[in-house]
Amino acid sequence: MTKDIVSDPTQHVPEHPADVDGPVLVVDDSTSARAYHKAILVDAGFVVQEAGNGYEALELTLNQRFALLVVDVNMPVMDGYTLVEAVRTQSLVPDVPIIMISSEQEDVDSAEAYRRGANVYLVKPAAPEQLHLTARLLTGRAHGAAGSAGGRP
Repeated sequence: MTKDIVSDPTQHVPEHPADVDGPVLVVDDSTSARAYHKAILVDAGFVVQEAGNGYEALELTLNQRFALLVVDVNMPVMDGYTLVEAVRTQSLVPDVPIIMISSEQEDVDSAEAYRRGANVYLVKPAAPEQLHLTARLLTGRAHGAAGSAGGRP
């Protein structure tokens, strides 16, 4: 027998539509970069968690499902490339969409990101509208309520 989520008050009903498939995990060793990306994603309607390095992020992905990862390349303890490769082989959701964002602008950098398993490579600073729309497209939320980042679905 299936439960009706509306009539069952013990069931978790997400406060935000983007919470249905899990939060977004923003991974960057820079506190200001994490805050910048988090603000854009929250404005787009996502629930966001943060990690300060790849190892911390990998631990989270082993125990929790995420709708999207936003990952910096250059970090201490475990870099973004290594994290992406590990997520693809070890996490609860190995096919989770991954956006890598880095100040590295050479073709070799984006090629390495794609080789390791990233879906999209953006160069810092990512424009708010670009991150907002890319996140929504990768998570299947291109249509629906939009935040104020452009105000468009």
